[in-house]
Amino acid sequence: MTKNQKWVLASTASGFSLENMDIMFLSFALAPIIASLHISSTAAGWIGSITNLGMLAGGAIFGLVGDRIGRVKTFTYTIFIFALATAAMFFAHSLPAIYLCRFLAGIGAGGEYGVGIALIAENFEPHLIGRLTSVAAIGGQVGAIFAAIMAAYIIPHFGWNALFLLGIIPVILTFFIRRHVHESQEFIVAHQKTIANHQRISVGRLFATPRLAMQTLGLMIMTIVQIAGYFGLMIWLPSIVQKQQGLSVSRSSIWMIATIVGMSIGMLVFGTVMDN
Repeated sequence: MTKNQKWVLASTASGFSLENMDIMFLSFALAPIIASLHISSTAAGWIGSITNLGMLAGGAIFGLVGDRIGRVKTFTYTIFIFALATAAMFFAHSLPAIYLCRFLAGIGAGGEYGVGIALIAENFEPHLIGRLTSVAAIGGQVGAIFAAIMAAYIIPHFGWNALFLLGIIPVILTFFIRRHVHESQEFIVAHQKTIANHQRISVGRLFATPRLAMQTLGLMIMTIVQIAGYFGLMIWLPSIVQKQQGLSVSRSSIWMIATIVGMSIGMLVFGTVMDN
C-alpha cells in the first residue's frame, strides 16, 4: 500500500471504531437511563430509533456534501459532529435533550460511515474492497469492545452521563485525517469533469434510468435492513441480557465482547469470500 492508502485505511478503521464506541455507549447506558429518568421501554426505544433516523439523514446529506467538497473534508466534519453530540450527552438530563443529542450523533455517524466506505472504494483496487472494508469494520468492533470495557467501569462508579464524555476523543482523529489523508486521483478527475461539464450533483442521478433506479432502490433496501437491524439489535442486547439474566453491567459487557469477537471473525471471513 502507498502511504496515503495506509492512512485512508487507518483513518476509516479508527472512524468506524469511534462510531461503534458511541453506539455501544448507548447500549450499556440504556438500562441506567430508564432507571434514572423513570421512563417506559417505549420511550427508551425511541432513543435508538431517533439515532437511526439521524443516521439515515446524515448518510443522505453528507453523501451529497462529500461529492461536492471532497471525501476527506466531509469525513472530518462528520466525525466532529458525532463526537460533540456524544459528549453533549453528559449534560442531557431530560428525555428531549437525549433525543436531540442522539439525533445529531446519528447524523454524524451516518455521514461518516458512507463517506468512509467511499474513501476506501476510491483508493483501492476493486478486487480488494471486500477485505479492506472488512478490516475497517473490524476496527469498528475494537471501538465496541472499548465501550464495553469502559461501561463496566464508569457506569457503576460515575453514572451513565460520565460515560459519554469519552465521546470527545474522536475530535483528535480529525487533526490527523486532515493532515495525512488526501483525496484519491479518481475523485479529483471525476470532480473536475463534473465542474467542466456543468453537471448538477443530486440524488436524482441515481434514478436516471429504470435499471439504475431498480439497482439504487435494491441497494437502499439492503442497507436499511442491515444497518437498522444491526444497530437496533446491538442497542438493546445489553439491556435485554441484564434484565432477562439478571446480569450486572460488568457481566453483560463480557457477554457482549464475546459476541463482538465472533462478529469480527465473520467480517474477515466473508469479506475475503466476497473478493474471491
